[in-house]
Amino acid sequence: MKKLSLVLVVFAFCLFCMTANADITFSGSGPSGVLSAPSETWVFNADGGAPVTGYLNNWGSPGVGFGEVVSGETVPVFGMKITFSGGGTIDAPSIAIGNGAGCAGTTTGGTTFCTDSPTDIWLATQTGADSIEFTAQNPTYYLNPGQLYFVNIFFDGATPTSFTGEWLTEYSPTPEPSSLMLLGSGALALLGGLRRRK
Repeated sequence: MKKLSLVLVVFAFCLFCMTANADITFSGSGPSGVLSAPSETWVFNADGGAPVTGYLNNWGSPGVGFGEVVSGETVPVFGMKITFSGGGTIDAPSIAIGNGAGCAGTTTGGTTFCTDSPTDIWLATQTGADSIEFTAQNPTYYLNPGQLYFVNIFFDGATPTSFTGEWLTEYSPTPEPSSLMLLGSGALALLGGLRRRK
């Protein structure tokens, strides 16, 4: 039984390692929000919800058509999570466009996060109707202090009125839910089998 307890403790620690990240939190409200530096301004609805884009509204840093912004963080970051409130829902088809758009900081670039010099697209994953994660595709993808980046997020419906989020300061690829379920099922089966033997 002691061996089983040790196995379960190690398993729980591994799950924690796969999902835990140190973070730098941020938040904002109203028509814009400022992160860690006054120059790092994030703008709501920068493209005016142009009907030709097929998207009703846009939110971004520094905003569609406004170029790029300088990272004000003091350490390299490997990802970003953000949740919005008070508006519409994130447009899912625009995420598919953004994940392969070649870092186009325009309405045709879709929902995307991109660093400049080197140019890297971070993988966008919608985690809820109003939540999204941008994660580095490998450990060589990261946003350095002072490096240029942009992020565009498109919404169905009104732009949000507030947001909260965090910069991830450790590289940690997100394990697929099916992998976690498989590991968990295996641990439970092992526990059940040992209990029956006892």
